Amino acid sequence: MASGYNPIAVEAAWYDWWDKQGFFQPRMGPDGKPLTPQSALPDEQGKPFVIPFPPPNVTGSLHIGHGLTVSIQDCLIRWNRMKGRTVLWVPGYDHAGISTQAVVEGRLWKLEGKTRHDYGREAFLEKVWAWKDECVLTNPTMFSVYDVPLVPYRYQERITNQMRRLGGSFDWSRVAFTMNESLSKAVIEAFCTFHERGIIRRANRLVNWCVRLNTTLSNLELDKIECTGKKWVNVPGYEKPVMFGVITSFAYPIEGSDEKIIVATTRPETMLGDTAVAVHPDDPRYKHLHGRFVRHPFIPDRKVPIVCDDIIVDMEFGTGAVKITPAHDPNDYAVGERHNLEFINILNDDGTLNENAGEKFKVSMHPP
Repeated sequence: MASGYNPIAVEAAWYDWWDKQGFFQPRMGPDGKPLTPQSALPDEQGKPFVIPFPPPNVTGSLHIGHGLTVSIQDCLIRWNRMKGRTVLWVPGYDHAGISTQAVVEGRLWKLEGKTRHDYGREAFLEKVWAWKDECVLTNPTMFSVYDVPLVPYRYQERITNQMRRLGGSFDWSRVAFTMNESLSKAVIEAFCTFHERGIIRRANRLVNWCVRLNTTLSNLELDKIECTGKKWVNVPGYEKPVMFGVITSFAYPIEGSDEKIIVATTRPETMLGDTAVAVHPDDPRYKHLHGRFVRHPFIPDRKVPIVCDDIIVDMEFGTGAVKITPAHDPNDYAVGERHNLEFINILNDDGTLNENAGEKFKVSMHPP
């Protein structure tokens, strides 16, 4: 007899046996409806208990948060199963959005010198599916453009093993992947239904745009850098570090006057998208300018109003006048909504300036 309890020796085969016996699958009758024994509570008769597991990213691995989620959900699943209810816990994996796209695009660039734009949407999706199948089943050694191993393990297989090691009583005959055709159709159907019911709506909003991947990024996919002063930052696509946090001041001429109003910014290039100058309504220095306009030095036909805003403006900071670029800054966006300002996008998808920046600065994305 062993001197101590060895969980590997004792528990190694139990999960596979549970799975093969079908203990984790819902019990269905000949009519295809859930079976519910008489022992179940009256209000639970005929009502299955179902939990779709929040799908982890297929490019990653489980962490302590997943461990907590599995434990809590498994307790609920097993408790309801013991109560006699028909139970289903659906396992699945998320396609990881930008992470997967970055890996696949990196591979295409290294092997073929192409981007997703060279393939088009449908052909690129086929490449994503091919990558997903390879990295799950056969290929543990893909490399990125930087020759860094991006898929050192079979990701989905590793996640599956982790979920099984945790003892989760999933029905593995129903594994889902968020790029499956049925799930993609369900997402489209849900969004269309929500839109038709007025629950969601389409509108212009600020997004985190990546000029390298040409796609939007969620806030969770960003590494934010706070600049309290001058700071050199390595920016992808630039050979040398770029300095941020430098305050630049310039003056807007007041329309119909020789007077000027000075504003300061750490991003002077965005002045090409300015649609207002904000002052505090109680600031005596600018009371005579309320409702007036300034002239844009590079875009003569753009009238830039002077608006009063006690939220964005601190009278004690700088000159007490703030340039407002609603289409390129979250705080300015809120000002634009409060004062019904024009939202002018000055950037092309590749980060260069478009025609809204004026003839002097615009760059064509499709030069002759």
